[in-house]
Amino acid sequence: MAGDYLVDGARIMAMRRARGLSRRVLADLVGCSEEWLRLVEKGVRPLDRLSTLMRIAGVLRVEDLSELVDGPVALPAVTGLPGHPDGGFGGSAEMVLALLLPRRPAGDGPAENVHRVRRHVTAAWEVWRRSPRRYTELRRDLPGLLLTAQATSRAARAEGASPEGPTSGGTVSGGTVSGGTASEGAVSEGAVSESAVSESAGMAAVELGRVYRLFATVLRASGEYAPALLAADRAVSAARGDPVAAAPAWAETAEVLVLAGRPADARRVCLTAADLATDLATDVTTHVAAGPASRHRPAHAAALGACLLAAALAAAAEHDLLRVEELLNRARGLAARLGEGEERDGFLVELDLRAAAAAVRMGRHRQALRLAEDLDPARLTTRDLRVRHFLTLAAAHARDRAPRAAATMLRKVAESCPEELKHGAQAVRLLAELRLLDCATTQVELRELRELTRLTA
Repeated sequence: MAGDYLVDGARIMAMRRARGLSRRVLADLVGCSEEWLRLVEKGVRPLDRLSTLMRIAGVLRVEDLSELVDGPVALPAVTGLPGHPDGGFGGSAEMVLALLLPRRPAGDGPAENVHRVRRHVTAAWEVWRRSPRRYTELRRDLPGLLLTAQATSRAARAEGASPEGPTSGGTVSGGTVSGGTASEGAVSEGAVSESAVSESAGMAAVELGRVYRLFATVLRASGEYAPALLAADRAVSAARGDPVAAAPAWAETAEVLVLAGRPADARRVCLTAADLATDLATDVTTHVAAGPASRHRPAHAAALGACLLAAALAAAAEHDLLRVEELLNRARGLAARLGEGEERDGFLVELDLRAAAAAVRMGRHRQALRLAEDLDPARLTTRDLRVRHFLTLAAAHARDRAPRAAATMLRKVAESCPEELKHGAQAVRLLAELRLLDCATTQVELRELRELTRLTA
């Protein structure tokens, strides 16, 4: 019982105020009544459940329970949580090493045709979205794919910078330079070849950025926030000043910052990136003819939307309800600019998922449940979408003191992606929360989930 540790209510109140949280907000986030929390803070009632103390510590970002307890604390370390307090990186070690290895010089490495690299990168993203063994497969394959993408990008830049000009039949561009006797033809063909090499270098940089962003996504999902931030920064650098190409990487950077406890920085990053993408879209619309501009608008809208949704999540972590609603409404207004088809449908699903996740972060658990349950399951066309949807429902139920419903949602997570319960940071933390509740009604479900986790390779 937490009461045995002499929890100091005054310390809880001081830390709550230092975080800028009202008593009502903290109570909502923890899943208790405001009056009960007031009595605990005044020392009238004891905090007599360890699970509640752990939730309060989590919301207040307290890593050492001695900061809340008046006396020595001798609690066993919680195992199985991502973050690896022993300093290791668990199953992500090879990915982290691939990020940290020195970059090789041009010409050293398995460079490939840039179109083939694009197919490999697209296939890797499809593994993340659709494979039931996505952690195992990507932890195995991504280090090699990164080496290939790096080598291809280096070779493309070197080919474009060569004083001898583009080489015939180059590995990167995959094109040829035809000879000619007329000087005009030679100049024309040379210009075309230089243009092709420049385009190839740009494509190679984009694909390298997509690989880094996938690194960041997998590492963030695994709870490895420091290397995830490094990978996201590399993805931004690979965009080479293109705000539209960089926007998804900035959004990924912001998501990592939110999970690392820096939501204000995350929001500033996203809004700055959104402003840059908006300025570029305005410039294209002003200076380019209607036909080409219309082709570019969906890309600009998607880039801006990614930043706005990440900024909304950051604002939710700051408990800024008005800002969250403003950002989500701006994102909804972008849907019309995406036209009709899969891109627009995917963006709207993403928006609905983010709205529910933001509600959970703000402690509005009933609202999160309504938003998530209103989402048509038929629209969740990939395993990744289903996993995120069920994790949001599980978190909302757990914080709304409905552990059995939360366990049911975690079972659906396991059915969608069995590895998530073993490798996914959010799923592992939710399992730990449910175990701390020690609720008799969920013991059977938790035993079954533990068995599923044990059987997962």
